[in-house]
Amino acid sequence: MSYATLADMIDRYGREEIETTTPDRDSPRGTLDEARVSRILSDASSTVDSYLQRRYVVPIQPVPPVVVRICCQLARFDLANGGSNVPSEQIRAGQQAAMAWLRDVVAGKATLDAVAKVDQSDDWSRFQSRSTFHSREGFSYE
Repeated sequence: MSYATLADMIDRYGREEIETTTPDRDSPRGTLDEARVSRILSDASSTVDSYLQRRYVVPIQPVPPVVVRICCQLARFDLANGGSNVPSEQIRAGQQAAMAWLRDVVAGKATLDAVAKVDQSDDWSRFQSRSTFHSREGFSYE
């Protein structure tokens, strides 16, 4: 399952940009390789899941707009990187910002409105409530 679609990419970056980064050498200029975009969006979604799965049940449903944006930024970088293409600084900055946000989610600095994963491992902290405190007068304080 991809978190973003070709339509999301076109809405964000324009059809012309997607067309110029997708065709192989044998395709005519202005050709949009939908299969390549779909494959790269799937790869970007897998990357997103690899970060989010520590804290959330994946795939995230419903998909929040921030996850669509992050997926598009990662896919845009991958589309612009390859062959004779070199990503612009703007595209590189978008990819770096997306990766920083994913790291923030893992670190607990950013959150999603999604189903949190209950971790049963021994690596996570546990807490125990205090026992009841009794005063000299016999009252209990909790």
